[in-house]
Amino acid sequence: MFARRPPTWSAFVIGALAGALLGAVLLLVRERGQRDELIAEARDRAIEELLAEAGPDTAPAGSPVDEPGTIRPLDERIADERHNAIVRATERVAPAVVTITVTSQVAIRDPRLSFFDFFSPRRRPPRLRVQEQQNYGSGVIVGAEGYVVTNAHVLGQSPTRVLVTLSNGTDYGAEIVEVVNRFDLALLKIEGEDFPVAQLADSDELSIGEWAIAIGSPFGQLLADTQPTVTVGVISALNRDIVRQPQSNTLYLGMIQTDAAINPGNSGGALVNAAGEVVGINTFIFSESGGSIGIGFAVPSNRVRWVLEEVREFGHFRDFNLGLVLYPLTQQALRLLGTSDPVGFLVADVVEESPAWEAGLRPYDILRTINGRTLESRDTVDRLVYEAMVGDRMVFTAERDGRTFSGQIVLEEAQSR
Repeated sequence: MFARRPPTWSAFVIGALAGALLGAVLLLVRERGQRDELIAEARDRAIEELLAEAGPDTAPAGSPVDEPGTIRPLDERIADERHNAIVRATERVAPAVVTITVTSQVAIRDPRLSFFDFFSPRRRPPRLRVQEQQNYGSGVIVGAEGYVVTNAHVLGQSPTRVLVTLSNGTDYGAEIVEVVNRFDLALLKIEGEDFPVAQLADSDELSIGEWAIAIGSPFGQLLADTQPTVTVGVISALNRDIVRQPQSNTLYLGMIQTDAAINPGNSGGALVNAAGEVVGINTFIFSESGGSIGIGFAVPSNRVRWVLEEVREFGHFRDFNLGLVLYPLTQQALRLLGTSDPVGFLVADVVEESPAWEAGLRPYDILRTINGRTLESRDTVDRLVYEAMVGDRMVFTAERDGRTFSGQIVLEEAQSR
């Protein structure tokens, strides 16, 4: 039989340390439990006090607190968070976003030669044949009477038929009421009742960084579903002026920039804020591939409201008549006019009895300022007249034969439409 060895000092030390550790763990668990109880009691008291102050009838519907001291299950709270401001804004505006199908007739050259053409000693020019072509875009119902706004470029040059398809699949033939190329906007009208209408926001109140929701019908011709699609981003910049493109006659000034994806077919759709209001009409993107890279632009909603109010009051958008043609001051022009100041524009022509003529401007005058702004570049002139309205007064200073004079041009409605 082997004799049991007496315990050593190391065993006593290990046992003592283990006992101390176990005691510390038990004490920590006890203190943590007491702390959790105190926190729960404090939370319950705070909830009861808040409910008592609010009163029994003022608690908002769907509040996470059902009764004093109780919290709803986690899945219910997650459901509330899923139904956030973006979802609510989409639900409010999406029914008013429509798909627009534009049919036009285009003349194309027929490359085929007939039997007689082939053997003719003098080859005839290629024959022309007419072919129907369809273009697709988006639009927004902005009036209960059936007014639909979209981009002018969605309609193209010579549309023969415009079809508006609501999100519920109902088709309406649309009348083209007004086209305002200056803003790349067009107003259509469909006949019916109880249309869903989107509310227009004050685009001057926008803030850089706030939520932006793009709603439209990209690739509408490829999808059987008529429901619009939604992309989300922020307002990236405001009051953006786009450099005039040589291949385009349309000038884009004061645009809203967003990184919400705008894809082919989204043109004319709604740019929406978190309150469910339309802040702009999606118009174009910067892209080398044709797809969205997060640089999109929208026409501000205040211009849409302006066009809509003009049509309602006058039956059309009233464009103004300025009545003068301006050229930049070249070095040759400066020598001929006997001046060395290059700031301003040469009045090349003035239409008789036009607002500019009535204001006293004549050919070969030098226009120096308008409304207190020095005419340093074509961009300055474009900006001054871009959002001018019929009835506005444009105060100017000009120079003639070395003498400075001033006047004001009262903008009148252009007569030719």
